[in-house]
Amino acid sequence: MMSHLPSFRPRPIGIPRRFYLPLFFLRGLSIVPATYSFFSCISYANYVNERDADGFLELRSTELDYWLGATWFNSNKTSFRKPFILQNFEIIIKCIFSKMVSSAIIRLISLQAINWVITAIVITHYGPDEPIWAWMICSVVLAVCNTIQWLFTSTTKYQKADEPEKIRQLIVREIFRYIVIPLAIFTFITMIHLLEQQSRIRYNSNLGLTTYKLNTNLSLNEIRSDSNVKVIMIVLSSWTESGYKKRQTFRDTSVKLFPQNSKKFSIAYRFILGDAPSSKAQMNMGQKLLDESERYGDIIIVPTSDTHDNLSRKVYKGFEWSNKYAFDYIVKTNDDVFVRMDIVSHELQELGPDKKYYWRGLSYWNIPARNAEIKSAAFGYKLPIFPPFTAGTFYILSRDIISLLVTDAPRLFTKNDDQNLGIWLFPYNIKPIHDRRIQQTDVCEDDMIAKHFGGDFEGDQSMKDIYENVTNNKRMCEGFKQRFCALCYPCWGRENHWKDLNFDCDEVKGITLLNQSTLIIDNPKYSVAVFDDPMNVTMGSEEDKWIIPGLLSQHSSVYSRTNQWYLLHWVCWTTDPSTFQERHYKAIELIWVHTPKAIVFVLTTTLPQDFFSEYQNQGYMIHVIKFSKELVLERQWFLGQNSKNWLRDWNKLENNQFFSYHLTDYMRYLLLYKYGGVYMDIDALWIRAPPDTNIEFIGSDSSNVSSDFEWTLDKDGTYLVPGVMRFKKGWSMFREIMEQALSPSYSPSCFNCIGSRAITIYVKEYREVLERHGLLILPSHILCPRNYIHIDKLLRSDPIAQEEFQKIGESSWNIHLFGRSTNYQLIEDSSVIGLTLKKFSLDVPHASAPLIAGGKPHFHNSSYPFVLEGPKKYRFTSSNIIKGVNQYTGSLNGQFQGLNVIFIRGGPPMVNQTTIKAKALNGKLSFNLHGGDWSESSLTINNSTKKDVNALLNTLIYRPNDHLRRTEEKDDISLEVTYGDHQAKLIIEIEIPIWQDLDSNDESLSK
Repeated sequence: MMSHLPSFRPRPIGIPRRFYLPLFFLRGLSIVPATYSFFSCISYANYVNERDADGFLELRSTELDYWLGATWFNSNKTSFRKPFILQNFEIIIKCIFSKMVSSAIIRLISLQAINWVITAIVITHYGPDEPIWAWMICSVVLAVCNTIQWLFTSTTKYQKADEPEKIRQLIVREIFRYIVIPLAIFTFITMIHLLEQQSRIRYNSNLGLTTYKLNTNLSLNEIRSDSNVKVIMIVLSSWTESGYKKRQTFRDTSVKLFPQNSKKFSIAYRFILGDAPSSKAQMNMGQKLLDESERYGDIIIVPTSDTHDNLSRKVYKGFEWSNKYAFDYIVKTNDDVFVRMDIVSHELQELGPDKKYYWRGLSYWNIPARNAEIKSAAFGYKLPIFPPFTAGTFYILSRDIISLLVTDAPRLFTKNDDQNLGIWLFPYNIKPIHDRRIQQTDVCEDDMIAKHFGGDFEGDQSMKDIYENVTNNKRMCEGFKQRFCALCYPCWGRENHWKDLNFDCDEVKGITLLNQSTLIIDNPKYSVAVFDDPMNVTMGSEEDKWIIPGLLSQHSSVYSRTNQWYLLHWVCWTTDPSTFQERHYKAIELIWVHTPKAIVFVLTTTLPQDFFSEYQNQGYMIHVIKFSKELVLERQWFLGQNSKNWLRDWNKLENNQFFSYHLTDYMRYLLLYKYGGVYMDIDALWIRAPPDTNIEFIGSDSSNVSSDFEWTLDKDGTYLVPGVMRFKKGWSMFREIMEQALSPSYSPSCFNCIGSRAITIYVKEYREVLERHGLLILPSHILCPRNYIHIDKLLRSDPIAQEEFQKIGESSWNIHLFGRSTNYQLIEDSSVIGLTLKKFSLDVPHASAPLIAGGKPHFHNSSYPFVLEGPKKYRFTSSNIIKGVNQYTGSLNGQFQGLNVIFIRGGPPMVNQTTIKAKALNGKLSFNLHGGDWSESSLTINNSTKKDVNALLNTLIYRPNDHLRRTEEKDDISLEVTYGDHQAKLIIEIEIPIWQDLDSNDESLSK
């Protein structure tokens, strides 16, 4: 009897058990290429647009094409895998039973090689955009191979020679069964579907020949050649019916806010459209566009497809068109955005025509390029992080940037135009200026200059409503829902917070992610994560018990993951309470002078819980937290196994000379890693709050000791000073530094091996990446205006101490006293430090304290007179207009910081009522950073502490009016504070420089 071809069963009869799994694995390899392509086709099918999505000049595969390609995968499997493998299966079995195992394996491997090679060649040739052709060719080629292979295996070498007719019939039957019939079925299915698709998208023969010749030139009455500032606005629009309505609404609202062209300012706008995205769109909207263009003359069609995937190309073509005209700035926006061009034009006039490399918009930074949860994700960009970019809703570019962009060179285009602009400008190191007044989502704030109207709005009516508010001098957002919080705006009283959406905001750099994905820095030695993922525990639970209920737990605080993380301040004290000096009390007072809402935690092994009760009575937030070996281990305050072992050896190490210093160093890294905030040595004196609440920084100094150059940051001997630093929680460098420093090689006799040396060595190795993710190394004069060798001079009387104090106060944030160098030196009244403590003292009565280390307690007054402290003169400085502004300077834009800080001191700790009256003679005032301008106001606070009053005074902002900006006239602010039965007044003379004159100074920081 003739043996028939084996049929496929879960375990074919006749195969020895020991060969079944290897044969099953080798046979299964045959479907790997087709299976991969099957899922690729499904993925593409769910991604591509409708038929003809890229215009009638360039057709691409449709969703149906990819589904048919996936169907041909089954044909490929049927016409190759089953017959080709099974036909050879009997031969392979015979080889195995003949003990020709190697021949059987070689045969199977050869079959897989043929399969994979043929598939790879065909797919590579046709590419992913032709799935039907690729898999039809694969199926036909493999079907031919099967037929040839059948003829080969039907010889008498493999079959009985006495039954040739039956063998021939069997071959014909199997060829029809496994090859001809499946191919015919799949071919017929493909033909029917493609014919049906063609009938639905048949073009009009003359439709693609229509040429649209629109008026693309700018006339002289639009852009005056003699204007000081010339602006072109390009507005992206579309070929849709809704695009037609949006253009009309834009003309009826935003365009009507354009100022009249004059010698000072001229502006022209154009709507930018691409080629018709489909024949249907061209047929429906073509004549309508021609009529619209003839009527308004404000539409341009650029040579690229008008689809969402080609937004970047459309914007670039708009830049190309504008490049042939003379202008100073280009404004890009969309037809569904309400633009306050009345405000923008005024700001551009003040900016002047000569601003170099100016780029302003809603800025984003450190945004992942391949995060499916983020709208900005773009899979055409290969790097993990986008360069800084601005939202495509609205941004402004200076003329020189357009000249850089419009060049005849290869260019990368990704899906979204906003990230693409950042990619194009990244090689030139041009950074955007963040402007939160531009928003992309369904939010409304009264000071916005660009508001997007998406599908959630009622279209035309909503944009017209907001236009009516502006023209009728109402609040811009009157009548609009404001329950949602706009990005980078305060969220008090709103239903949500943008941090809940995993966003964070830097006032200078813009928007980023609150919780970044773990980013790995590859290094030849080892890899390190920039940020560690937060512990997934609930504050107050058994896994994360409260240390201070409702405020601080073992692993986090209620502020650590909010935009008020910077309020957390940490200090350590490990010596006897009797050594706590008067200067240490003042150091804590200076925190609240500049940041009244600061929350101070004193980590101590010695101080009692009520040590700072006098300050608590004044309303200031300060907490004493005891720590010891047992408490630290119980709270799991270790960073890894090395630090845990080191803490367990506390009793063995505490008698070493430098253990207390090492313990303090360890605590500072631990606290910033777990909680974030500001760590400061107890002898660091704040003379100005950092001007940006989001920056994360550490100070630096320099050494001239030659042996130190082995580990310093550079050849100049720069090293990091961890005596004052501020970071958000989760920076893995603190964990890594401690785990390395406290490894088994830890030396208790090395003074600086855990402090400056350890962090400097680590940052030196990874500096570039750490700085890219937010680490800011401050120049030495910011936190240490005098190093530890020369700091003693600031404690001595000096005839020019006042001038020196003024100089340091204008350029520095902090003065570090370097306790080991100055603890035994008296602070003299006529010294720089003496003037600092006198200027910024809160005059809070407290326990007697020595003036120097080892000295006797110095007795203080039990009460102090009530005083309203502030500047007598104030010079208004605008960071947007004035060039050459130092990025570390405070008191900008009408804020009162540093030497200009306004606060009360003395008097009782709490009163029933406080009244604050403020009046500006000509300008405007507000008591927060977010609006509410008025010339005169009176505020009342019931049951108020001095902290409550100072927190409000600290937010005072002054803004000059237009007249004062153009003249050298001065203004006056009068403040009157009635604190219970106590009253104090302050008159501040405001000097306002003429802004145009200052435009000729050095380049602005914003460049």
